[in-house]
Amino acid sequence: MSPFELSEIQYLYIGLAALLVGFTKTSVGGVGILAVLLMALAIPGKGSPGVLLPMLVVADIFAVVFYRRECQWGVLVKLVPLTLVGIIIGYFLLDIIPAQVFERIIGVIILIMLVLEFIVSKTGKKKFDGWPITVLVGIFAGIATMIANAAGPIFGIYLLQMGLAKKEFVGTRSWFFLLLNVFKLPFSANLGLITVETLKLDLMFLPAIVIGAIIGYWVLGLINVSMFKWLIRAASLVACIRLILF
Repeated sequence: MSPFELSEIQYLYIGLAALLVGFTKTSVGGVGILAVLLMALAIPGKGSPGVLLPMLVVADIFAVVFYRRECQWGVLVKLVPLTLVGIIIGYFLLDIIPAQVFERIIGVIILIMLVLEFIVSKTGKKKFDGWPITVLVGIFAGIATMIANAAGPIFGIYLLQMGLAKKEFVGTRSWFFLLLNVFKLPFSANLGLITVETLKLDLMFLPAIVIGAIIGYWVLGLINVSMFKWLIRAASLVACIRLILF
């Protein structure tokens, strides 16, 4: 895939996707699903994840730099090893389960988690962070991120019901996805999704990622905790609808 074979509208879609990737990593999150859609429009087929993944890694690095002191490491210690196992499982499932079928399964799981999180927030019941749920969330998030780049809503809802402050939420999420996305790189390269040409394309849109990350950091400072929670829920619902219906 050569950058010079793309049309102007494809360049526009990729630029907007890069901007959204930077924004979503340092801000509320959720709009990343729009970046996935835009990238798929620009580069149909299996090529889009190979362009998107290095962009995500770069944006994750910016988010970690911005929120490096705001992380709940206990959450990562529990979830990251399980999620890495999920990524390996997802790697082998890529040729077994059609992506569209699995996306619908992910959408249903996100919807169930949203309902549970809402019940927890309204009734004050115990958080669903016991080991059985943690194992399921960790492994399923790994499979989802490998197959459909859709672990964000799953992990977001899990963090949301833990009652973290907004910067702790974003900081923990940032470290989590940096580790995951770096771990995914060799798998994607082995599948032929990441090549020298896709990396050249990523480099062209690095400024858009940086601008998006800075805007996202600024926007997060303007949002209060209550609005932050509702925006996370709304973004997760949008992702859910997209995965189930489209």
